[in-house]
Amino acid sequence: MKYFEHRSLFSRAILILLSSSAIAVFSSSSHAQESVSLGDERTKQLQQLGLLLPDPAAIRASAEFEFAKPAADQDAERLEDIANEANTYSNLVTKITDEYNDYLRDNSRYDFVIEEVKKAPIVASLLSLDSEFKGIRNQAYLNLGVLALNDGRKMEAFLLFNDAFRLSVFDCADGADSCLRHQAEQHMKELLGVDGESYVHWKK
Repeated sequence: MKYFEHRSLFSRAILILLSSSAIAVFSSSSHAQESVSLGDERTKQLQQLGLLLPDPAAIRASAEFEFAKPAADQDAERLEDIANEANTYSNLVTKITDEYNDYLRDNSRYDFVIEEVKKAPIVASLLSLDSEFKGIRNQAYLNLGVLALNDGRKMEAFLLFNDAFRLSVFDCADGADSCLRHQAEQHMKELLGVDGESYVHWKK
């Protein structure tokens, strides 16, 4: 009987060792796979975003210089560069804000956590940057639409206006004159021959 008990204990020990080895191999394989996946994703993002980090000060200066010109005198190629650079910078800022948003969603039932996160000065700063550079991008699209329209490229103009329209904040809290969505919508309506007053803001 003791022989069988020892044999049974020995068999269990072997099974435990084999299981531990399998878990270790699986864990190692899983970490290796995760590392490869992260590396692939990083490579993909480098191909999409480029190797150089955009300089926000340079984007601001370039946008201010170009937007100050009359619409007909603005350079289409430069506007495209401004739109792309502003979009890239905004996307990089979003990589931080997304993590804050995920954390807030995960802790949505805990009001005290949400209040503490929202109090962090970085949150307002990130949101302000994101809004600023999205605004630069959208203004560039609107101006590109005007250039296309002046050249008689109506379909291209419509699509550029649509980019500015759909990517802008819909509610015009500061009024129609400073609202990119509203401006883009007027161009789109004119091209389509659509009449009717557009929405501005819920509190007039």
